[in-house]
Amino acid sequence: MTGILDMTATELAGNIASGLVDPVEAVSSYLERIEAREPLWRAWAHIDRDGALAEARVMTEEARSGALRGPLHGVPVGIKDVFHAQGMPTLANSKTMDPNATYADSGVVAALRSAGAIILGKCETVEFAGMGVPPGSRNPWNPAHTGGGSSSGSGVAVGARMVPATIGTQTGGSNLRPASYNGVAGFKPSYGALSRDGLLPVSWSLDHPGLIARSAEDLDLIFGAIAQNPGLEAKQQDAWRIGVLRDFFFETSETDTVAVVDAALARLCAAGMQVDTVALPELFSAHHAIHHLIMSTEMAAYHAPRLASAGERMSGRHKLLVQAFALVPAGYYLQALRARRMLRDAMLPLFDAHPVLAMPTTPAPAPEGLESTGNASLLSPWSLLGFPAATIPCGLAENGLPLGLQLVGAPGTDRTVIQAAIAAERVLGRLELPA
Repeated sequence: MTGILDMTATELAGNIASGLVDPVEAVSSYLERIEAREPLWRAWAHIDRDGALAEARVMTEEARSGALRGPLHGVPVGIKDVFHAQGMPTLANSKTMDPNATYADSGVVAALRSAGAIILGKCETVEFAGMGVPPGSRNPWNPAHTGGGSSSGSGVAVGARMVPATIGTQTGGSNLRPASYNGVAGFKPSYGALSRDGLLPVSWSLDHPGLIARSAEDLDLIFGAIAQNPGLEAKQQDAWRIGVLRDFFFETSETDTVAVVDAALARLCAAGMQVDTVALPELFSAHHAIHHLIMSTEMAAYHAPRLASAGERMSGRHKLLVQAFALVPAGYYLQALRARRMLRDAMLPLFDAHPVLAMPTTPAPAPEGLESTGNASLLSPWSLLGFPAATIPCGLAENGLPLGLQLVGAPGTDRTVIQAAIAAERVLGRLELPA
């Protein structure tokens, strides 16, 4: 049997259900791994050791009697430290948060617990999951490079084999980017598919809870277990038809990235998938300006009261951004909302002939240093539009760091996107994670 640390969430759930592994073994194995590796990787803001072990003991007895709580029974999961969880602090990497405050479970955490997952702890985040101070989480493929962000710890924890799956968020590129940088799978569902109750917002109309896991099959398992609005059933595909967006997405990527992604697409084509180039509508060129206007305005509106009451405890970077974003005229914001609707309407016809679109996840692998969490330009369009998007590893850059293939669908086609990711992963394989 595969060692616990090398199991996907799907494999671990199956082994717990069949009695080959018990939840105490699983939780203990991951806690030992965290104790040994956390000082270097810095993935965790809070570890609920006692609570996780106590829950695991109860679930072990339940599993032995056949009383499984759900499809994730006994599977340890980490959550980004912007989701509230009963019995744990929510700090969001900010000194403005009260470490002694108590909270009820957020919607996502409640859904995870209902499905049987054990919450191992809170994963590190960029300050308030926005553009503030990064937490210093290191990439397990090379600790001199960033683990990405803003779901920094969520990506590193899975990539470093500290937990089989985590929950992150994405407002621009904050979930799929760390998944890609750390050589694992990630999924940003359609807007509204996962609950945002109990989530500290960056931008109300752009925030998406997301998943990071060892495999695309894990994404399917977890999304199916916790989605409040799972959307349409996956379309059955005899042969997948994939539209490739070369405009912008390939044009702005590094040569090394283009070569690796093109090689992956060639393998998919050789495996029987139909791969065609698809042109973007002219309006797409405005996506960055639209996204930035909406995000900055909503971010400033949420943080203005905190700036007034606790501005002296904000980082200088976050404080400056909130002050600057508050100057955006309301008329610009309203025009951006209108432009988003127009862009969404212009993009939807791309899916008429191709249920899934493909492009690189990031223009380059994880950058060196810990001050930047990387480039989100290939991810933010789908956060702006609320379209479901997945990433799977597709190879290594020349410097040995992972690169991802991004797959995108129309809103509500989450299951189809995940099934496409599973099909592609079966062709491309998964990366062997660092020891």
